Amino acid sequence: MNYVYDIYLNFNKTAYDFFEWEKNDKITHIKKIPIYKINSKFFRLIVNNNVKFDIMFLKKIYNKTELFRNSKIEYATLLCDENNIIGIILNKDGIGTLKSFLFIDEELEVLDEIKDIKKENINIKIINKNKIELKTRNDIKIEKFINREINNIDPNKFKYIYYELFNKKINNIYNIKNYTSLLLKDKLKYKRLYDILKITSTSKN
Repeated sequence: MNYVYDIYLNFNKTAYDFFEWEKNDKITHIKKIPIYKINSKFFRLIVNNNVKFDIMFLKKIYNKTELFRNSKIEYATLLCDENNIIGIILNKDGIGTLKSFLFIDEELEVLDEIKDIKKENINIKIINKNKIELKTRNDIKIEKFINREINNIDPNKFKYIYYELFNKKINNIYNIKNYTSLLLKDKLKYKRLYDILKITSTSKN
C-alpha cells in the first residue's frame, strides 16, 4: 500500500478547489493517508457522483489514515489518476460522504511522487449522479443569502432598493422574486443587490 504524508485536506460534501477554501473551513492536517491510482474514467465518476465502494476496499483502508492530533479516520483515502487527486471519506457502508481536493503545490508534489505506482481496480457503484454546478462557492453563497432576504423583505424596503439599482420608482410589486430573477441576468446589479441587502439586513449572516 502506498501512502502520502503531511498534507492538508478540506473535507466537505462538495470538493472545493483550493482557491475557494475559506478561513472558517475546518481544515484537516493529515499525518498519513493511503493513496490509490485509478484510471481517469473512474476518477471522474468518483468526483462527479455519489458512489459506494465495495467491502474489500473498506477493509484495505480501515484505520489507515492518521491525523497529527493522535487520532484516526476509519475510512479515508486519496484517489488519483495521472493528473488529479481527490481525498474522500467513506462511511461504514462504503458510501463516500465527504471529499476534498488538495493545495495545488501539494497535489503536484504528490503526483510526482506516485507517478510510477500501478493503477488499481476498485469496484464502485454509482448511488446517484450529482448535478454539475457551474457556479462558484461564492456565487452559491450570494444567491442563498439574497433568496433568504427576499423571502422576508418588506415591500417598501424593496421599492427603495429597486430605486437604488435602477434610479426609478416601482409602484406595483406583484412578485418580488420575479424582479430578482431578472436581476440575475445583470451580474453587476445582482452584486449590487447583494451589497445593499448585506448593509440593510437585520439577520445574522
